[in-house]
Amino acid sequence: MLIRVALPRSAPEALIYRVPADLEPFATPGVRVRVQVKQRKVTGLIVETNVDCDLADSKIREIVEIMDSESLLPKHLLDIAAFVSGYYRCGLGDTLAAMLPASLLRSDSEEVRLTPTGAALAPDGLSAAQQGVLELLRESGSMKMPTLLSRLRTTSRTVVRDLQDLGAVRLKSRRRDRAPQVEVAAVRLRGTLEPEELLAQCSRAPKQQVVIEWLLQVARPALVQDVCSATGTSPSVIAALAKKGLVERFTQLPPQRSRWSLPGATERFELTDEQQIAVDCLLQAVSARRFESILLEGVTGAGKTEVYLRALEEVVRSGGTGLVMVPEIGLTPAVVGAVEARFGSQVALMHSAQTDGERWREWRRIHRNEVSIVVGPRSALFAPMSNLGLIVIDEEHDGAYKQQEAPRYHARDMALVVARELGIPALMCTATPSTEAAALLERGLAQRLVLSRRVAGGTLPEVEIVDLRKERPDPGEQGRTLFSKRLHDALGGTLERGEQAILLMQRRGWAPTLLCRDCGHRVQCPSCSVSLVVHRQDASLRCHYCGYTRKLPSSCPQCGGGLLDAIGAGTEKVAHRFAELYPDIPVGVLDRDVVRRRTGLEETLGSFASGKTRVLIGTQMVAKGHHFPNVTLTGVISADAMLSLPDFRAGERTFQLLTQVGGRAGRGTKPGRVILQTYYPDHPAVRHAAQHDTASFLEEELLYRSAFSYPPAARMILARFESASEGSARKVATAAARAASSASEGVRVRGPAPAPLEKIRNRWRWQVILTASNRASLRPALAAIESLQIPSSVHRVIDVDPLSTL
Repeated sequence: MLIRVALPRSAPEALIYRVPADLEPFATPGVRVRVQVKQRKVTGLIVETNVDCDLADSKIREIVEIMDSESLLPKHLLDIAAFVSGYYRCGLGDTLAAMLPASLLRSDSEEVRLTPTGAALAPDGLSAAQQGVLELLRESGSMKMPTLLSRLRTTSRTVVRDLQDLGAVRLKSRRRDRAPQVEVAAVRLRGTLEPEELLAQCSRAPKQQVVIEWLLQVARPALVQDVCSATGTSPSVIAALAKKGLVERFTQLPPQRSRWSLPGATERFELTDEQQIAVDCLLQAVSARRFESILLEGVTGAGKTEVYLRALEEVVRSGGTGLVMVPEIGLTPAVVGAVEARFGSQVALMHSAQTDGERWREWRRIHRNEVSIVVGPRSALFAPMSNLGLIVIDEEHDGAYKQQEAPRYHARDMALVVARELGIPALMCTATPSTEAAALLERGLAQRLVLSRRVAGGTLPEVEIVDLRKERPDPGEQGRTLFSKRLHDALGGTLERGEQAILLMQRRGWAPTLLCRDCGHRVQCPSCSVSLVVHRQDASLRCHYCGYTRKLPSSCPQCGGGLLDAIGAGTEKVAHRFAELYPDIPVGVLDRDVVRRRTGLEETLGSFASGKTRVLIGTQMVAKGHHFPNVTLTGVISADAMLSLPDFRAGERTFQLLTQVGGRAGRGTKPGRVILQTYYPDHPAVRHAAQHDTASFLEEELLYRSAFSYPPAARMILARFESASEGSARKVATAAARAASSASEGVRVRGPAPAPLEKIRNRWRWQVILTASNRASLRPALAAIESLQIPSSVHRVIDVDPLSTL
């Protein structure tokens, strides 16, 4: 039997292999197989069986082994993988790798080692590349294959293979396609020995005695890592004790780490009339098991979560499962709390902050049908759920649903495709519908349900616009102010009443730029065309794109001058300034730096939810999905931060962010207030957000998109070319623009031009943007770009339906 096998990072298309007759019963779509590609063994996934092929039998290789007893993915996800691969122009193997736990299709680790022959090999007759490999290996002795190739600035392994044939280097491979270790090592005392006898038998080994004494004290089995941590010893000490027969080693499942979530309401409130209409409509689609795209548009605090929880209850009651998607991890604890309060242990959580082991255990629970509800960001769409009955896309407007690495899929759009494939409803929830959702409504491709009132009975918060042009600047802030008089007064009143406040600042760190006042030099990242961000907490400068870090200098790197100024503000500076104004008020900060710490999100949101923290300062992570009834004031330090970005979605994102963060205020019984500080009080995004007027904003925004042929009025594809050589990237982008222009009529070609972020990680970025009224017109132009033969030093990125042109 012949099969097609998708291979991550090895081949863009699935390859054909033969299955030995004795393995044919186990070869089914969705199982992993080990196969030979050139001189390497790699792990792939069967995507098709009983394949017809015209190739001669002698040219078709047999598989090496079948690794699974059952399919890892249900049929609908295999079909979706094929769709994602074709639509978003990503290799099928790479698409499948993104859908599975990271380790299952991980490529082998390859190490290149210098042999004695290579060490003595004369350069005569060797190419420059071969000499370069030997020079690098003579310095280090061995090197990982990816590191070696990156140092050579090539992706081709040919030079290493040629040296291997000469006996100059040796390749060592280590398999990494195993599932994470589920059980962990543990140890217990031998029950047949008395304490005195145990200690006597290791009297000459002090470290062994320490371990025995500790185990006697706790009087229970313990994890090896806990024993070593508590006693300051290593696992070899425990191994020595086991060899003496004093302790017994075994393995067990790790203790379940408590999964933190914000507590959800346990009471079942009576639904409002609008909520009941929405629930009834949704249940009709669920019970009829028909595809329906439904937009649930509700003001902040209108009870959208309760609507989909009621629908999910019916799905689970009828034996089905449900998926709740959230845009990012910052929103996950709130949603998990609400869902767990209703469904308890039937809930599985998936997100990128989990360790490989945690993610594997949750994935395995889902695969074994041990859960009814899955909650998580965009990758949760690929959870191997059976009998799926409802997909919920919470905060459907959020840009975090778009993947920025291959496969560059949009999870909201793919959720609609999955729902259509399965014939089930998909519910999009938001207070600020995206222009794409508005376009679906205009075309009759979605049904709109409205929740116009807050369930607590209160009104939407009153919004005040503060014109910063009329404010006195803060000392040392280059003509700007962080806390206007109005915001300062409002904060004082809020805190005096024992209430809480949220302050939005869209940048993290202390300040986005370090400027020399003597020569005008901005301290920039050596690898990216951006300024380094000042982080005063650890006295560092950091690049938020490549991760480069250096110490905060005391003098200008360019002229040596000492007048260095931190221009602008981030969350650190806002928190510092707040502490100066209100030194006795506990404040928390929530941004990407905090969330990177393992318990950062838990500690920050938990402290704010309990009232220990009175004010929460953060980036857009504070703006959506959270329900804190004691928050009565929301302040936006700078409503203009995104308006200056060279991106056609800047206005839409600003409107959504301002509306969402404003909605955090007044969600309990007390009225709320929002203060927007801005230098552009007449901008449509600011004006409509202040008036809670989503309909008018969308109407104006769609007219603007239509006038300039931007999505959703047009279809768009971005082709970007990245290279260590600016000239190479520009040359290929020019050829791509020329090829696209001549390939299809009705396609507007913008570029070639440098990307607004011209260089990232030492790679220059040039791009071409294609727009057309329909997808069919774009296909020939895209095919022309993809068919270009480009040098290996240039990386081509195809982004279909890009969410950003930066």
